[in-house]
Parts: sequence; C-alpha cells; structure tokens
Amino acid sequence: MAAKVTIKDWSPDKITAEIEKKAMDGLERAGERIASMARGLVPVDTGALKGSIRVRRLSGDPYLNVRVYAGSREKGGAFYAHMVEYGTVKMSKKPFLRPALDSVKGNVISTIEGG
Repeated sequence: MAAKVTIKDWSPDKITAEIEKKAMDGLERAGERIASMARGLVPVDTGALKGSIRVRRLSGDPYLNVRVYAGSREKGGAFYAHMVEYGTVKMSKKPFLRPALDSVKGNVISTIEGG
C-alpha cells in the first residue's frame, strides 16, 4: 500500500531527474492514448486534420506539460481543427478531441502512475 502524500508534504526540490522523466514519460503515454482515440473520432475528408493530431512534450516548460494538438497554421495545414471541434455559424460541431479525452481519462492516471 502506498503512503498517502498530502499537499503539506509536497516539495518540488524532492523531484529527482529520474522521477521527472518517469512522470513525463507517463504523461506522454497518456497523451498518445488521447491522440490515438482522437484520430479514430475525427471526421476525415482529405486526412489532413487526422494527420495533424500529435503529442508534444514541451521542453523548458516549468510546469512539465505534455499537450495533444490538432491542426496546423503552416501553409496547407489543417488550420480549421477548432472549427471542426466547436462548429461555426455555418457548420455544426463535430467534436473529436474532447470525446477522446473523456473516453480515456479514467485510464490516464493509471497510465501516468505506471511510469
């Protein structure tokens, strides 16, 4: 049985490079699960939006974030990801990122802890 850690016990200086790496690896695996699910849910026309779904570990971020992105502002990229997710006045929404997160969020903590 694991010892219960409270906020009072939390101390960022106790984080070793090894603990940080394991946590980040777990977050990245969780992000990949979300991205994989989103790729299965995204509507496909040309495949550009589906191909733009990716996971990024943010280097130099003090909060050690891992993010799942969809779309791209590059020329020819799927700049319209947010329009598909949330809809527009001329197009109904077809969410794929939020449902992907919702479907795997129960497993995210165990994925991270399994690091």
